[in-house]
Amino acid sequence: GWILEGFPENQEQAWMLQSSGIIPRHIGKQCKVSVYHTTFDWPSDLLVQQRLVKPEDLSEQEMSKKLLEYHRNFPGIFQIYQKVLKLINADQPSVDV
Repeated sequence: GWILEGFPENQEQAWMLQSSGIIPRHIGKQCKVSVYHTTFDWPSDLLVQQRLVKPEDLSEQEMSKKLLEYHRNFPGIFQIYQKVLKLINADQPSVDV
């Protein structure tokens, strides 16, 4: 399987994706970065701390807007993909998934 981060955001984009025949070899994202959390995983290296940049779209207000938009658009996207979705119970150890 594969994941498109933040896409599709609405039913129109889902139809476009499907009609375009997008398959994994057409997309790709490569990163060589480390992600830290201010509470749970703060780097001990002072130089690393100084280089960290907080993403602008991760504020509580932005996340609330994105969550609201997700709940508004999900039913239309789900309708398109319901025959190919695989439900995964994530409330269990990863080895059982």
